[in-house]
Amino acid sequence: MSVFDRPTSAELLEAVIDFINTEIKSDSYPANKKFKLQIVLNVLNIVKREVETGKEVNDKLTKLGSKLFSEENFSIEKLSEKIRNKELDYENQSLIDFLYDLTEEKIKIDNPKYK
Repeated sequence: MSVFDRPTSAELLEAVIDFINTEIKSDSYPANKKFKLQIVLNVLNIVKREVETGKEVNDKLTKLGSKLFSEENFSIEKLSEKIRNKELDYENQSLIDFLYDLTEEKIKIDNPKYK
């Protein structure tokens, strides 16, 4: 449930994305402006994917990280600190698997075509 009315943030983002897509395809913009609009479009698509799936991904990885490292309040900052302070062995296969999953989930949001 949400206290916010429609359109949702994802729907608003989609409307802006559609508008920019239409503008990029039109002949009324010079190539350098189309390039700049494409950059804006890429950023908006990242934000849209994060809005749509970010909470789910964050919850999933926080649970996995808490379980894996026996930390109730798991965070990436704590994980980084533990690796930096050599409290975790960077060659530990569980850590490697977790970091792989983390990277894969982030890539799905940042650039899903990359995978």
